[in-house]
Amino acid sequence: MIRFEPMTDGDFQMYLRKVIPEYASEYVHAGSWHPDEAMSRAREQFQRIFHHGPQTPNQTLYTLWDDEKNLKIGMLWYTLDASRKRKTAFLSDFFIFMEFHRRGYEEQVLTALEGELRAAGFERVELNLFWHNTPEREMYEKTGFTPVSVYYGKDLA
Repeated sequence: MIRFEPMTDGDFQMYLRKVIPEYASEYVHAGSWHPDEAMSRAREQFQRIFHHGPQTPNQTLYTLWDDEKNLKIGMLWYTLDASRKRKTAFLSDFFIFMEFHRRGYEEQVLTALEGELRAAGFERVELNLFWHNTPEREMYEKTGFTPVSVYYGKDLA
């Protein structure tokens, strides 16, 4: 069984050390950001989003646990999109630590998250991922997510 625990300040700092460089790298890989600006842009975005750290309103940060084995297996972040009439959660980030990949945790976490969101009155969950990330696209589609739109870009140089 999967357990969600609110992210501690220590886990939040660890999370930022992992996610900011990955986020910057994804935008460089997608061609949206130049490598020279990527880290500063990523840091600025995360500072703006988490202006109160892990207690920032409308941001939910969890450490993920395998409850039966009492193992910390990953982290998850979702945002309440308060601008919508339908209560919508935006799954901003979610990952399982490398040593626990290919054990079915990804699907278990998404199923548990759906249950938690339904119980909290959410009507919809959405996410965004980079097109080049084929394994994640396949995983989300396998768990019932469907593409909503595609964002295109083209380098002119």
